[in-house]
Amino acid sequence: MRPTPGRRDGPGAGRPGTTLVEVMIVALLIGVFAAMAIPSYRTSVEQARADLAAANLRTLWAAERLYYLENRASTSDPDHLVALGVLQAGEIQVLGGGKTFTMYNDPAYVYEIDSNNDGTFDAVAARASGTSFSGILAIDAAGVVTGEVVDTGGRVVRPGFR
Repeated sequence: MRPTPGRRDGPGAGRPGTTLVEVMIVALLIGVFAAMAIPSYRTSVEQARADLAAANLRTLWAAERLYYLENRASTSDPDHLVALGVLQAGEIQVLGGGKTFTMYNDPAYVYEIDSNNDGTFDAVAARASGTSFSGILAIDAAGVVTGEVVDTGGRVVRPGFR
């Protein structure tokens, strides 16, 4: 006896397609891969933010150096750096009435400059609250950036290439 054309024999005969079990296995694998990739992605994004904050600290360092050459003193007021023409008015957004400010409309870090009595300064970039990452980056008068940012899971991010 000849088989009928277009007809298959065996389990699932006549029902081409994907079973529910196969779809669930694929969904499970996608979930496992996403669970492994998302923390790495978040750390990479935070690394980029930390590198940007370090670059902004270096910009403040250069601005303070120019301010010092002009006035023989450092300043804690970012508006003085803008008035000197070292920074543009749109680059710094002073928060409240204090010395804290953000740079380039980036709310990820809040910056502050502290002027010392000996004419030197320290500038810090604190990770803004409300995220899983927290920490402080700092630059001293010599131009050395230090500090780190840590998330709730213990992953550490330091500025610079690794």
